[in-house]
Amino acid sequence: MTITELAKEADVSIATVSRFLNNGPVKEETRKKLEAIVLKHNFVPSKITKEIINGQSKSIAVLTHSFSNLYTAEFSEAVVNLCGERKMTCYTGCCSGVESEYNYLLDFVGRKINGVILHEPKDGEAQLKLYERIAGRMPLIWIHSIPVDIEVNSISVNQEKGMKLAMEYLMGLGHKKIAYVTGEKGYSYTLKQTLWQEELAKAGFPPQPADLITVERTDFIDGIKTTKEAVAAYLAAGNRPTAIFCANDIMAMGTVNALTEAGLRVPDDVSIMSHDNTVLADSMNLTCVDMKIKSVAIAAMDLLDYAMNGTDKTPRHITITPELVIRNSCRELK
Repeated sequence: MTITELAKEADVSIATVSRFLNNGPVKEETRKKLEAIVLKHNFVPSKITKEIINGQSKSIAVLTHSFSNLYTAEFSEAVVNLCGERKMTCYTGCCSGVESEYNYLLDFVGRKINGVILHEPKDGEAQLKLYERIAGRMPLIWIHSIPVDIEVNSISVNQEKGMKLAMEYLMGLGHKKIAYVTGEKGYSYTLKQTLWQEELAKAGFPPQPADLITVERTDFIDGIKTTKEAVAAYLAAGNRPTAIFCANDIMAMGTVNALTEAGLRVPDDVSIMSHDNTVLADSMNLTCVDMKIKSVAIAAMDLLDYAMNGTDKTPRHITITPELVIRNSCRELK
């Protein structure tokens, strides 16, 4: 289909089609009509074809380590949606480890992707020197929770602040025996564990060793099952906390399932607080620490725009402050 044929089918002038293709002023009714015809015929104007061939059309990639964890999946979706709004192409990749991540990044360089957003590599697998080398070849934004000094544009969420807010809220409701459900390893898990112990000890209620519940596969959807089993075993041993803090929403769902199976009600018998604030937390009406997923995605896209278009090559480091979202999963003790 040619521009002339497109204009004829839409019953508009060629000049109107030209303005439409270049995001110029066109009546909304006319724009919708032209969009429908473009989709119907899979029309690709020659200008766009030339831009793609010449590398003028911007394309970026998002690289993460799990799509079954809604925290990473929702972040990736937010970036894809923002790319659509900004007329950019977005590719997504899911790496299984350091070798996979390395191969993805080299492939992106070879394909001349305009920029990469690297989202939360697994703890212990962050290849800092590699990120700096890649950032010397193309713009790279690292979303992370690890406090390191690195010459790469980065965004982090202040999880220490978030955990302190969570403990302050639970203890403010009168909770003294608070269990902590966490993953096997990871900087953010360890940080939250340390603050859980410190804040309770400071208040005069040091947690018991049994109140630390460690779970496998917490970054994947089968973490719901492993969490349910671990919490069920904890309850079966006679432990009865008044509140449970879960280090992510996957673990929170498994915890709620275990409590329900044990005949315990949330929040009447046990209060639950979660971390991340994905759609899982919303669906279960959980009070939680909001990791500001969409705010991080917007900041990442803005920082990537700066890195792709700016002449100042100095890396920027942005910190986002989390906040509590209060729902109905925690009750005040009388």
